[in-house]
Amino acid sequence: MSLRSGIMLAELARSVRDGRVAPVDLVEESLRRIAAAADLNAVVRVEADSAIAAAQAHDRQGALAGIPVLVKDLSRAAGSVTTNGSRLYADADPDDVDDITVARLRAAGAIVVGRTNSPEFGHTLFTHNELHGTTVNPWNHAYSPGGSSGGSAAALIAGLAPMATTSDGGGSVRIPAAACGLLGMKPTMGVVGRNHLPRWIEFSTQGATGRSVGDVLLELQIIAGPAPGDWTSVPVGTARLDPEPPQRVLACRTFRRDVDPTVEAAYERSLDALAGDGFTIERVDSPSSPVDAGSWFVAATAELAQSLADRRDEWDLLDGTTRELVEFGATVTVAQYLEAQRSRHALGARIDELVGDDAVLALPTLNVQGWAPTGPAPWAAGSVTDDPTIAANTPEINASGHPAASIPMGLGDDGVPMGLQIVAPRFRDGLALGVAASLERVQPWPTVAPGYSPFPVAAD
Repeated sequence: MSLRSGIMLAELARSVRDGRVAPVDLVEESLRRIAAAADLNAVVRVEADSAIAAAQAHDRQGALAGIPVLVKDLSRAAGSVTTNGSRLYADADPDDVDDITVARLRAAGAIVVGRTNSPEFGHTLFTHNELHGTTVNPWNHAYSPGGSSGGSAAALIAGLAPMATTSDGGGSVRIPAAACGLLGMKPTMGVVGRNHLPRWIEFSTQGATGRSVGDVLLELQIIAGPAPGDWTSVPVGTARLDPEPPQRVLACRTFRRDVDPTVEAAYERSLDALAGDGFTIERVDSPSSPVDAGSWFVAATAELAQSLADRRDEWDLLDGTTRELVEFGATVTVAQYLEAQRSRHALGARIDELVGDDAVLALPTLNVQGWAPTGPAPWAAGSVTDDPTIAANTPEINASGHPAASIPMGLGDDGVPMGLQIVAPRFRDGLALGVAASLERVQPWPTVAPGYSPFPVAAD
């Protein structure tokens, strides 16, 4: 098989359907790359036998015909063990069902080749756990690829597979996308149904992460749709996913008290690039306040603690940072939880009023340039040195339910990527992708980290 690189998912699948590429060759290539990049620790479980068997029996049909896919270790995949990055589930039995997004990817022709690392229960923004260890950033191994979808993002930007699943309960699609130089999209809450409730019930959704707008759009189109029992899910077609330009780009410097000067400079360059491409830029104040980040934290920790209440006598097996969160969450009262929900409603209303039907909010995904692979998250940015929430501008958008994308916007001082977050009106997800499409054209980003190569396809 003669190979060339840099091919989008749709073309790769077309090559399989046309008979130019064999699914087994793609699976074997992915397995080879995973083994060669073991030092990243992005992939923590390999399903070689089942993947090769599925490739050999593949009918070469589907929008993702023969595409190897890695599944984040928080999602169920039939025949594979979901550990949630936790010693609590180290000896769990293999799953007997797929989460609905995995089922939809398989139905479209994708082949599961393994599992990607995640912090325990996806609880933080660096990808480390005591069961599987630490994932490092392919751009610079001294930095984290972010979390909680850090294993998937690292695998994608290192070319280990052409597709990897990601999910987002507080920024877990957007943070790793920013840190790894990828496009990551958290859709409007409800666009992607859940047949298994996540631990953060109304915050978490599956998203899509990829090297290009085309790849992310294709994944979203496949995984979108309602799920039985998910009261948040909406019918296919409710959200407009196709990229389209917004009428205005509302520039918000940060949701926090300050931002790193290097990040801010990249942010301003991206705004200039958008203005040069014809977008109207307006400066606005933040619709968020410290209360909103705190409300997300109260509700999220309470829901995580409740989801693990049946294992309360085993909490000493949890990682230290996870244990701190669940122990705090267990102290949250009903009144505090409901107050957080009311705060969340008010935040959503403010963002709705700000963006209307046709504008987007633009701000850095992260206010900092990065952090160590084992954490902790930074407490400082710019002139601020004492803010534990300062690293990311993401959890408010999980609380509000709006769609948001992180788009690459250059490299920081140590060669680690940075991201521009675009928040769109509910069910106008395509407005965020429209901004991404503009920057992909006028400010193109690398599709692979230095020293790695994009996943290939057979030459014509």
